[in-house]
Amino acid sequence: MKFIHPKKFKFRAPLVEEFTFIQKLLLDSKLPSQDIHPANQYFIIAENEGEVIGCCGFEQYGEYGLFRSLAVSADYRSLGIGRLLTDKIMDLAKGKGINTFYLLTTTAEDFFKKQSWNVTDRVQVQEEISQTTEFLSVCPSTATCMMYRL
Repeated sequence: MKFIHPKKFKFRAPLVEEFTFIQKLLLDSKLPSQDIHPANQYFIIAENEGEVIGCCGFEQYGEYGLFRSLAVSADYRSLGIGRLLTDKIMDLAKGKGINTFYLLTTTAEDFFKKQSWNVTDRVQVQEEISQTTEFLSVCPSTATCMMYRL
């Protein structure tokens, strides 16, 4: 693990050509990337000295958001980058009128519970969200469904 002061990280929206790096980071983190496209999601990336080291995104469906693709490069984990990315993406979502987020996870339930997300049943999810590619085919039916009110 690299040590670097968190103030050295930069957070920003990715350029279209950086979605290739986002997809690679997701694959390296064993997260789905096949439906990631700059026209479909809003993303924030974390970078260190020009290297994309983390990402987080969401899809918007009116006042509802589908939280997507939180990943941090293995060399930069446990430095609080995931939490910072989550906070930044939520700020962006609030500015776009989202008041409720949903997500599916197979590995990060504890991480999100620490941030006050609640486990919810998939049948309680808004139809706009439950009909997304992520819910219908990308994530397994065994994934934990969680909700967060902004």
